[in-house]
This record gives sequence, structure tokens and C-alpha cells, in this order.
Amino acid sequence: MKILLAFTFLILVQIGFSQEDTVRLNELRFLASHNSYKRKPDPKVIRFLSRFKKRLGGDLDPIQLDYGHLPIPVQLNDYNIRGFELDVYNDPKGGHYRKRRVNMFLSGRRQKIKNETMRQPGFKILHIADVDFETNYLTIEEAFSELSQWSLTHPTHEPIFINIEAKGSSPGDYSGFLRFLGFKRAIPFDSIAVELLDQKIRKWFGTDSLLFSPKDLQGEYSSIKERLEDAGWPTLEEVRGKILFLYDSDHDGLYNLSLNNGEDKPMFAYGEIGGESTAFVMRNDPIGKEEEINELSRKYMVRTRTDAGSLEARAHDYTRYQAAMKSNAQIISTDYYEKDPEISDFQIGLVEAGKINSVPFILKTSFK
Repeated sequence: MKILLAFTFLILVQIGFSQEDTVRLNELRFLASHNSYKRKPDPKVIRFLSRFKKRLGGDLDPIQLDYGHLPIPVQLNDYNIRGFELDVYNDPKGGHYRKRRVNMFLSGRRQKIKNETMRQPGFKILHIADVDFETNYLTIEEAFSELSQWSLTHPTHEPIFINIEAKGSSPGDYSGFLRFLGFKRAIPFDSIAVELLDQKIRKWFGTDSLLFSPKDLQGEYSSIKERLEDAGWPTLEEVRGKILFLYDSDHDGLYNLSLNNGEDKPMFAYGEIGGESTAFVMRNDPIGKEEEINELSRKYMVRTRTDAGSLEARAHDYTRYQAAMKSNAQIISTDYYEKDPEISDFQIGLVEAGKINSVPFILKTSFK
């Protein structure tokens, strides 16, 4: 009997079994990166923008643009990041975001990107068109390729959450003078673009069964709402090796409507409390919302942030982090899983039993 038990234990270890696998998904916490594709702007760009700081407004405050991220596989392997955010611009004809107009004011900086993929139709990845464009991935295909390859080579990985932010505006939308200088308006996401985005996700993640879709969560129930109320979230074991996509847009209500109408969509959408298809909600600033988030997390997966625009890092301010950790938000997003020595030693991580960024991190509060 002892030999049998020992043999069984070894088998369970080999297949990656642990008690954590029986914990439900909304009882786990994951560290995520914000604007995960982004690289630091060239110092020349920051210095130039700083000269016009008062005219730019908060969205173009150069201080708040001065941060960047490691390539996605490095984030996955070295920092146990399991949530990512991709800012996606629609470029149906190609070439719309090939030029970087702020460089026209800077000596030695190219205005045109030589990479041929920028001439091709498709979805481009960057933060702010013509201004903050340095990226590890020029196109969504490049990012999806790395994500899918990593997932396939780590088949028992914890679930990965991909926030797709469909960008609907750029500086050229707000200033006629900038348009005169050649700054482009953003091309809106219409129903055709959203459907094409769905197709891209199915292409890269659907054929290898990497995708965990709203229909997968709904199962045999009439709606996601009914599933969560009756059976709750699946266990970690049930979603190992899976990737969940979240659509984040000013028009995500239309995507939610499609989900509510029973359409088989590859992405979840952040929804209203009590919605028929609501599984994820967003509370980006957790300060003062700790109790609300605690209550929401009993049913939903909640995404929040510990810092924004490098401000907390520069001030060495952990107030938002402390509020996020006090709450039961399950997806904790940061730009500082790694320190930036040029700013401070500010760093965000999940700490449990002496392990930094342990995956998975089990929330201590009972949901029963």
C-alpha cells in the first residue's frame, strides 16, 4: 500500500498536480503588466515634449510616458507575469501609422518606419500615434506569435489574461494644427474591424485549444450570469494552459451586446454588474474601493492597477498598491514588476510565504 501511495504521489508531481489546482479562478491573484508591449521613448522625444508640457495636457505629459517593458516571454519567465495589455490601432489599408511625426522636430530621428509590415493592412501596436510609438511589437501578429509559442511550450501554465484595448483616438483627432503638420487621426474600430480582430484571435489561439472563451465559461448554462451564480468559476486545473482575452474599448457595450445575444465570441468584455455576460469588471483605482472590490470579487474577476504613468514610482508611493492588496482584486496591473534605477527602487510584486510573484497566489479571504 505504501509503495502504491508513493507511486501515485510521484505521478501527481510529474503532471503538475497540487492542492492549488482545486482552487477556483476568482480565488487566485495574478500579476499583470500595463501597456505590456511598450518601450521607453527616446530621451530626445521626452526632452522635446517637456518644453511644451503645459500645452500638452495630462495624456501627453512626458513624465507619464517615460516607462517601458521587457519582451513578453521575459515577463512570463522571469517575473511570472500572467496578465498583459496590448493597445491596438486599426489600420485596414496599411501605412496609416508608418510615420512618427514628432520626429520631424528632432535631428537624427527618422519619421518613417522602414519595417515593411507597417505598410501592410492589419492591427498595429503602439501607445500614442505620432508621439509615443516605441514598441516591442509593431503588429498584433508579432505579439500573438510570441504568446502562442510560449503557451504551446508551457502547456500546464497558469491562465493568461490578455487585455485588448482598441484605440479610437490620437493627438491628430484633437488638434487641427497637428493635423496640418501631418499627425494622423486614428481610424475607428467598426464592426468589420472588431470581427477581424476576433478572427485573428481564433487563428492564433483557437486552433490549438489555447483559448478559453465566454462560451467555455458559460458551458451548458443559459448565460455566464447563471453559470457564475450556480457553479462559480472553474478551478485552476480546468484552465491550465488557457488564454483569456478581454476587450476594452469605448464601444465595448456593443461587444457585450453580442455576448448577451448568444454570439460565440473569443473575447470577454468588461461589463456592468449583474449583466448576463459579465465575468470581468474593472476598478483601475482601488483607493477607497477596497470593500466594493472585495464584494465584487466573490462573483467576478476584478482588474485594478497599483501605479499609473510612473507617478507612484517617482514618488516612491505604495498607496495604490496597498489598497489593491487590501482588496481581493484578482488581476493586479503594474508598470514596475522590475525596478527602473533611473527613477527609484519602486517595485511591485505579490509576496506569499516568502515567495515573490508566486504563481498562483491564493487569496486569503474566504469566498464561502
